[in-house]
Amino acid sequence: MAVKLALTGAVLLALLLGFSPAHPQTPQPPPQPQPQSQPQPEKPAFTLSTEEMARELAVLVEENLRAKKNDKALKLLKQLIFVKPDDAARHLQLGRVYLKLGRYPEAVKAFKQAILFQADYPEAHYALGGAYILMDQPQDALEALNRGLRLNAKNEEGLLLLGAAHLLLNHPAEAAAAYRQATQINPQSAAALLGLGQTHNLLGEYQEAAATLNQVIRLNPRNGGAYLELAAAYSNLGQYDQGLEACRLAVALEPAWSEAHYGLGEIYTGMGRYEEALDAYKLALRLQPDSYQAHTGLGEALARLDRYEDAVDSFKTAIRFKPDYARAHFSLGMAHIDKGLRMGALQEYDILRTMDLHLAHTLLQCIAQEFSFDWRFRDRGRLK
Repeated sequence: MAVKLALTGAVLLALLLGFSPAHPQTPQPPPQPQPQSQPQPEKPAFTLSTEEMARELAVLVEENLRAKKNDKALKLLKQLIFVKPDDAARHLQLGRVYLKLGRYPEAVKAFKQAILFQADYPEAHYALGGAYILMDQPQDALEALNRGLRLNAKNEEGLLLLGAAHLLLNHPAEAAAAYRQATQINPQSAAALLGLGQTHNLLGEYQEAAATLNQVIRLNPRNGGAYLELAAAYSNLGQYDQGLEACRLAVALEPAWSEAHYGLGEIYTGMGRYEEALDAYKLALRLQPDSYQAHTGLGEALARLDRYEDAVDSFKTAIRFKPDYARAHFSLGMAHIDKGLRMGALQEYDILRTMDLHLAHTLLQCIAQEFSFDWRFRDRGRLK
């Protein structure tokens, strides 16, 4: 059984001030001859070895982490690393505390230090990959995660993060493969099944998505993300009533989640209930004003209600937040067509050609149909 110790004030003060944690120096009297049997003077009670100091600091770190006092835990961890600078596990722990505090670049630095001291530490590579995902650097994440998985290919955490990195890179098939491997390790992993359901949706496999996501909900009936993905699957299958029910449950479970309200707006739009869609999109934007998807959805609902100027403003706002969002450019082009502005629509077509050839082709056909010109001449040699 481990003995719980408390740091003495002298040692703790020295550590907190950044001084060397060496034993305090006590003046010693000149040596005098003594009988062999005479007891030696005891060391001061506050003198601790490096190992004892590290153990006591580790206890304090864990206590503060359990109490969710992350700032204090961070300070203690830095002192613990000062005592044992080559402890890879403590650098890993430091990085995870930085992640909790939202200090991602510092977390990356800590994880790299852990790897520097122990290159074959798979958990440190996984953690580094996770930090890169949070920083929206999926390619760096992929490289770190693959290094970790080469050390341990059967790690659920690593595979889940690998799937997430592939999703950010728009590699749904590769993400699905990672999530399937994770389910082979843990068939009851709600996170792996949720990721798999999401990839089914992205790959257009809506029946498979619905089945997988219902399995997630059986494992965890309070998983708001599963209900939201299930709503998307049902909606894509044309089962709007079931999609609406699933999305309302997602909103009930995650009322502060902008994506849930955005999903509700998408379903209302699909059902032709545009006024209700407007309310849902506006709530999503109150929660996340820079949501380019919600601005685009709002614009599409406004266009259906013949509120052209407002719709155009929404599409332009979406494009300002994400200039390469093809759906916003396509919808803006369609709004220009509805208003009879051929040049505006053609301008959006020219932009779309660099983003999404399928949407560009569709928009050009709509322009040609509305304004009666030979779209093939304009596009000769540019569309395959």
